[in-house]
Amino acid sequence: MHRELASSLDHLIDACAAEAPDITRALESPRALLAAGHALPPCAFGLYFQLASSLFDGNEPASRWAAAQLSATVPRQTGLQMLGWGSAQSAALETVLALRMGDDVRQFADVSEATVQQFAALVKEGLALLLAGAPELYGEVTALLSEMLFAQAPPGAVLEFDGASHYQLWGLLLLNPSHHRTPLAVAEVLAHEAGHSLLFGLTIDEPLVLNDDDELFVSPLRPDPRPMDGIYHATFVSARMAWTMEALAESGLLSPEDQQRARDEAAKDRINFTNGWKTVTQQGRLSATGAQIMENAYRWMRHG
Repeated sequence: MHRELASSLDHLIDACAAEAPDITRALESPRALLAAGHALPPCAFGLYFQLASSLFDGNEPASRWAAAQLSATVPRQTGLQMLGWGSAQSAALETVLALRMGDDVRQFADVSEATVQQFAALVKEGLALLLAGAPELYGEVTALLSEMLFAQAPPGAVLEFDGASHYQLWGLLLLNPSHHRTPLAVAEVLAHEAGHSLLFGLTIDEPLVLNDDDELFVSPLRPDPRPMDGIYHATFVSARMAWTMEALAESGLLSPEDQQRARDEAAKDRINFTNGWKTVTQQGRLSATGAQIMENAYRWMRHG
């Protein structure tokens, strides 16, 4: 993902050199960071998409704003950063999320500093559980994710999110503290949401599915019909959740109650995978990449 970001910045630098040299100059700093091997935070990816879309739209003020923000980018911090929606530390990130998500950003609301601190401690317990019981997944999660943003649904919301990620802000995970009460629940949602980021990173050259977005199908994880790409994602992350819950159930680290809970959740995940796999294989038009990834997941679900 960082190599592709560097390549895309090179393209914009060349394209803007003649008519917008100030934008070219602004992009030299993040490009130099990438050339030096630094990883950039999720906000930088979002700003790149904001800049590119503004340039395509011919919106010069928005383009120059995005370029100026990108010019101030610093390397992402070491370790997994945990922020609360509405905090001073998350203001820039929230601005970019609002620009890229539009009205959908209204599903997120502020959380208190006390909630951030309490939930951050719980997330660390969930990560420690993964490190001890599913170290391969722990390594993947901590490599993929660089920032977690805690948010809750606004008052009176009919539906509440429990976790979310966005391919244009790669490395970011949004979590709702009210939906994850134990280290085991945190481990499960990390397996789930990091799986989306993994798929984003695996589909640089081509999409997972070739179905049109206006084709809707029954989803294994959502009550409403979904595009095939969403069903593919849900099916894949069901396999990851089963892997996680089964690994933790066999780790010897859980209480008898949590061990049974992990097995119950894994059984549900397997049912969801089977239902989603049928839809994906029967009605999905998969790219070569999408077919290989799903085949690998299917083989693991069949044979471990």
